Amino acid sequence: MNLPDSPPDSRKYALLGAVLLWCSQPPLGFWPLAFVALIPWMHCGESISSTRRDYLYLYAAAALYWLVSLQGLRHANPLIYPCWIALACYLAVYPVAAIAVTRRLRRWSVPMFLAFPIAWVGAEWVRNYMLTGISAAMLGHTMADIPTMIQIADLGGTYAVSFVIALVSAAMYQLWRERDKNGIAAFAVAAILLGATLGYGRYRLSQPTRNGSTVFALVQRGEPVEYEQDKKRALEIFDAYVRQSAQAVQQADQIVDVVVWPESMFTADLPWIDGDGSAEIAATENLTATELTSLLNQQRAAFEFRARRVQEQIAGKADTLPQLIVGCGVLRVEQQQDIFSGVVHVDQQSRVAQWYGKNHLVMFGEYVPLIGHIPSLHALIPMVTSGDGPRRFDVGSTTVAPNLCIETAVERVTIRHVSQLRSDNGGAPEVIVTVTNDGWFDDSAVIDHHQRCAQLVAVGCRRPILSAANNGPTVWIDSCGRIIDSVPRGDDGAVIAKPRLDDRTSLYVRIGDWPATMIGMVFSIAWLKILVDGVKQWRANRRGRRSSVA
Repeated sequence: MNLPDSPPDSRKYALLGAVLLWCSQPPLGFWPLAFVALIPWMHCGESISSTRRDYLYLYAAAALYWLVSLQGLRHANPLIYPCWIALACYLAVYPVAAIAVTRRLRRWSVPMFLAFPIAWVGAEWVRNYMLTGISAAMLGHTMADIPTMIQIADLGGTYAVSFVIALVSAAMYQLWRERDKNGIAAFAVAAILLGATLGYGRYRLSQPTRNGSTVFALVQRGEPVEYEQDKKRALEIFDAYVRQSAQAVQQADQIVDVVVWPESMFTADLPWIDGDGSAEIAATENLTATELTSLLNQQRAAFEFRARRVQEQIAGKADTLPQLIVGCGVLRVEQQQDIFSGVVHVDQQSRVAQWYGKNHLVMFGEYVPLIGHIPSLHALIPMVTSGDGPRRFDVGSTTVAPNLCIETAVERVTIRHVSQLRSDNGGAPEVIVTVTNDGWFDDSAVIDHHQRCAQLVAVGCRRPILSAANNGPTVWIDSCGRIIDSVPRGDDGAVIAKPRLDDRTSLYVRIGDWPATMIGMVFSIAWLKILVDGVKQWRANRRGRRSSVA
């Protein structure tokens, strides 16, 4: 890329960077562009005149990038349009902040080939935590389909992959700009790091895994969904999934041990009920405590009776019933009534063996911040309750950790779950099963972004990930992040998966994301310094204007 030495036209280079970065991600996914996509923004940052207008050009280009990248969100509901635009405007702050922090680190004598990756990865770390966090479309996700590049995710997650890409990009830019021994040294460091990344990737890919013993059927349908869905439509979807499951199991060339349904598809107006209630709740329903407990037991019996009928229909003439891992609403009735977006495990005896409540909720979609502290509003707008930690499902001889919806798209959630389960007596789970409903996003790249997040998470925790989704991504990912099998987006079908098991424990699971946290702290300090200096300059300019008027 032949970039001029003279100050760039900020509008053109800001837009060029946004276009190149978008082309490196889904839907095009031309991954080599990731190594040069950010160079135009770096060039703007190095030559920028620090005027409000120049930063506005960068911000507008970044907002356009996020608006187009996440345009699939708008399909969920007409009311989502303002939220989609607001999210794009919010996320656009991070690339601009990364460029500003790069400039500040350069002033602190940090060479370009280090300043930029520190700033970029630091910004990614902050957005992974700020306002509940989002990991989608990180720079490292551009390499999701290049197995040798992503194996370092078991050392530092997607952050590690992003750091390598950003450092190589910055080193190429520095070599072009400086054309001296410093530029050559930067390029040499980048070449060594890239070579080490690829060498580590080949080594990790060559390590053996062992045969698994459990066969999963991951069921997908392309069912249109609506935010407010009546009982009739819910039952239609339920019946369609029963038929799809029966077809998948009965046509499989091996005995299926467990059938997996996407998020919420099993509820059909009959959630699983947990708890025996309380005298207070009984009184609100004009029942005695004994009557309430009896009613709850009847509902549980009805749920398990329906589950058995489903298992029998799926199994057909087979001798054994398949177990179920299904996305289903859960109502816990104890001192109060709590609603969960859940995953329910039904064993071969048609008993609910365990259930998991989604831990990481979608802001405004599943909860509203602070509404729990306003009883009158909480009563009018019942929100989903967050689950109380990870769960382990024992499916035959295989241990499974369930995930729900966006939890694989917020990387730290799954990593933390695997780490917590590893620390207790049961040990780390062998397989991660995630259920989601991406039918909200139509035929958009949001589904691809979700899948790429899962691929990097699989490497990060060295566990195969099995995803069952309405509309997609229904996919079997091995512990090296490779796609073994999948159902095309929007199609009806199933993946029959017998995942190989991986006994490796990643450094990322052992220590978490503290290396990225340290980088994030450097970024945050530099960004805070920029903001403080900006406020001081604004005050000084304001005093100057007052003095001139006087």
